[in-house]
Amino acid sequence: MGGPHAKAYMGWWGSIGSPAQKGITTYTVSPYAQKPLNNIFHNAVFNTFRRVKSQILYMALPAALYWAWWVNCRDYNAYLYTKAGREELERVNV
Repeated sequence: MGGPHAKAYMGWWGSIGSPAQKGITTYTVSPYAQKPLNNIFHNAVFNTFRRVKSQILYMALPAALYWAWWVNCRDYNAYLYTKAGREELERVNV
């Protein structure tokens, strides 16, 4: 039975003398996966702007309504504690 003998070079792995292997698949890693943080700060600025721009009405409309309600209530409260509003204050403080 033949086999490697002392100081007998058989070749590098895959070149030992056997038939060529078939069906070997080689995989590589995508360059995007190798650099996951590439341009992170540049993209963060523009992505944040794009997302805020698309959601601005959902934030601004309720904020504007709340602000208008707050200003109206603040002014009404200031009116109630003036000489002209004392009578109405007595009426609403039941």
